[in-house]
Amino acid sequence: MSENHVHLFAVQIRKLAAQHQTGRPLKEVKAEVDFLIQSIREALGPDKRFQIKIWSQLLAELEMYQNSRADPRWQRVISHAKFRVKSRKKTAIYYAEHINKL
Repeated sequence: MSENHVHLFAVQIRKLAAQHQTGRPLKEVKAEVDFLIQSIREALGPDKRFQIKIWSQLLAELEMYQNSRADPRWQRVISHAKFRVKSRKKTAIYYAEHINKL
């Protein structure tokens, strides 16, 4: 997985945010965001350091899409995605530290 892949995943999340902004139910959009993030996790493989790198890149991409003037519906989806990505990153950090201690 490269930086281009990370950018493409971020664009997919943006598209989902736009769909919610145009009237698609939040519950459906959140479910798709969760599915997308799970598919990223599965594509990353077992290397926790690599996972941390990719999650950090994706989080940085999502940060660029959030600003104070954005539509609240857009903000909700991007915030949800950021929350999920942060959770995945923290989990990867925990396991990377735990494995190094063994």
